[in-house]
Amino acid sequence: MISSFFSKTKPINYLVTLGFSALLYLILGLISLNSTFEFEPVLIKFTGLVFLLITFFTINPILKADKLADLTSFSMLFYALLLALFLPILENEKVIVSNFLILLSTDKVLSLKFDKNVKYKIFEASLCVFIASLLVEWTIVFLIPIYIGVYVYCSTQLRNWLMPIAALGALLLGLGCYCSLFNDWVFIEAQYTFKLKYTFDYRNYFSLAGYLLVVLIVIAITLVKLGNRGIGRILSLRLLFSYFVIGIILVFISDEYGLSAVMFTFFSASVYITNYLETVQNKRFKEFFLTALVLGCLITSVFYLIQ
Repeated sequence: MISSFFSKTKPINYLVTLGFSALLYLILGLISLNSTFEFEPVLIKFTGLVFLLITFFTINPILKADKLADLTSFSMLFYALLLALFLPILENEKVIVSNFLILLSTDKVLSLKFDKNVKYKIFEASLCVFIASLLVEWTIVFLIPIYIGVYVYCSTQLRNWLMPIAALGALLLGLGCYCSLFNDWVFIEAQYTFKLKYTFDYRNYFSLAGYLLVVLIVIAITLVKLGNRGIGRILSLRLLFSYFVIGIILVFISDEYGLSAVMFTFFSASVYITNYLETVQNKRFKEFFLTALVLGCLITSVFYLIQ
């Protein structure tokens, strides 16, 4: 039932996934506001909700444009389930907005394989990362997959390697105008603190351990099953794996954001799980797999809410 429903991309599929995610976000938002509906906190929550919903509208166009998977609603479903698995993420609007920008950057990097307007795509991907770093400073490390993409798809021209530097120049120009206008020259120093995590409480990371175990197994099986079929997709999936690894590393080294940084891995994980599901021929097992994921994530979110 679940597999047949989400094997399509009809408006009802968007309504279910967006409605479910929005409901979780609004529940947590009401809890965090604590009955004090002041303008600024409400505006921040509304902005987070808008970017969260826009993220869902971005997923399928990326899958279709970059040919990462068949056009279904499974990736949106898995993305929504991962939000339910890690509910505290929805309390961090900076991470939500920053993740959306990293998703746009990912799309630009993956589209480098089509060898069209390459330098503009590299510039835009880099600029998205730099803007995201104004919210979450550690996201600047997502420049690494951009250079990996350049190496894989378009390494022959020197200007392609220099486009991230041009994007940095554009950002610094904009920041210079802002600091001059508002006389706030300590903004950059205050933003880029890069606080490292020196202590680690494993009791708060049981969900992460289960998530890592399942996703890594799925990634291994998917890459083995796909083999050399569709080499373009395989390269894209390997590039997505770098985003996944960097996101997990940020969870362990970022002191300020910690577990919230796992959101940067959701798109990669969703794409891998979708590709794995496409390789499963046994309909009963596919339905069992989906049911287990849905129930596991829902039970985890319910336990978090009733604590």
